[in-house]
Amino acid sequence: MGEITTSTISQWTYTHVRERCLQTLLARLRIGYTYLTQRYLLTRDPQPYCDDCLVLLTVRHLLVECPSLTDLRHRYLYRYRSRDSGVYYISKVLGPECLAQGYDVFIFFGEAGLLSKL
Repeated sequence: MGEITTSTISQWTYTHVRERCLQTLLARLRIGYTYLTQRYLLTRDPQPYCDDCLVLLTVRHLLVECPSLTDLRHRYLYRYRSRDSGVYYISKVLGPECLAQGYDVFIFFGEAGLLSKL
């Protein structure tokens, strides 16, 4: 939890995101608490696991680790990977750069069918 803090992103701006629901979703993604990943705390259901990988379902797993989302990640989030190793960093994916390009992270989750579940 708490994947991105103010030490990782110095200024949490929302200048390009006008809708309040998307601002809230972005803040939840940045701290690692979404309805999809944390709903079990409210409903007393078992903790969710990724259907493909059988690991705990977290924001980090969805954005940078899950192999079933690799094609979508390459399509929408390619600007935010490391030039040296090709690894995606969550601080870049959810950082200020992602907002200036046209909400790529929201398009990524929408295409994956997860936007309404977050």
